[in-house]
Formats: sequence, structure tokens, C-alpha cells
Amino acid sequence: MCKAVERRLSRLTATRLLVFVAAAVAAVALPASAGAGQPVTSYPTHHVFAVLTDVCPFPVAVEGDSPGTERDYFDESGALTRIEVHATEQDTFTANGKSLTGEPYAFNIRILFDSSGAITQFVFAGVVERVVLPDGSLFLAAGLVDFAAHGFPEALIAPDKGTSGNVEGFCAALSP
Repeated sequence: MCKAVERRLSRLTATRLLVFVAAAVAAVALPASAGAGQPVTSYPTHHVFAVLTDVCPFPVAVEGDSPGTERDYFDESGALTRIEVHATEQDTFTANGKSLTGEPYAFNIRILFDSSGAITQFVFAGVVERVVLPDGSLFLAAGLVDFAAHGFPEALIAPDKGTSGNVEGFCAALSP
């Protein structure tokens, strides 16, 4: 073989070796979750109906729909590890023959699972409720709600961390 061909083959072999080494290093350096694949995205609408007994001195029914985007994450074995939801909801509250309709509000939910599939965290963050009351004032609750700590109720309107303003006005608007 002539020297030019030998040099070209030598450079080609060196390039192939470099590409192989780079690929091997990248495979080792990538986090294990990279093998888990892309999250599964869906667009569900969740319907809420619950009776709140811890807000006013009387029961208050709440009903609403929350269309949104849900992303489900899985580990390498296909087990569900996390769910993230971004949605917008609008609720109607009724009690004593009266009703209040809230303004649409956006929120995020993050649910984490352990290796056995049990929920280890269920956190709601954002606006919890926004209602313009008949007197023109505003009932606004916003912050962080840990649904797991409350036993996974269907609905809550008071955040664990954050603010829940004008509960008195909310209850007065629905009182008998």
C-alpha cells in the first residue's frame, strides 16, 4: 500500500475509534432515567363534585370541571413514577338555595409514586379558588395544598401554605 492510503486508513480507523469511545462515554454518562423514554401526554377533563364541611358553618356543595394536560412518567421497567398536571378549573358552589360561580383559575398538580406504586406525594400548587362575591369583594385562595396530608379529598379550598382571603364574605353570600 502506498503511504497516502495508509495515512487515510489510519485516520479513518482513528475517527471510528473516537466515535466509538464518545458513544460509550455518552452511554455511561447519561442518567438511568434516559432509558425510561418520553412521558405519556393526555388531555383529560376531571369532573369535581364534593361537599365541603370545613369552610362555612353549613355544608357547601362544589361542582366543576378542569380540562388540562397530564404527563405520566415511567421508569426503565415501565412503572409509573410521577404524574404532572396543568389544568384550568371553574367551580360552582351551592348552599341554602344560593349559588356562587367562581372565575376560571389555573393550577399544577404533582404526584409521586414509590417503587411499589403507592403515592408518596400529591401536591396542588397555584390558585385554589377565585370567586367574585355579590358585594363586589373577592374570595381568593392560593398557595400549596398537600392532598395526601388531608387523606385525598375530592376538593379543598383552603391552602396549607399560602392565603385564603375573605372566607367570611364567601360564607355570608351562601348563608341562609
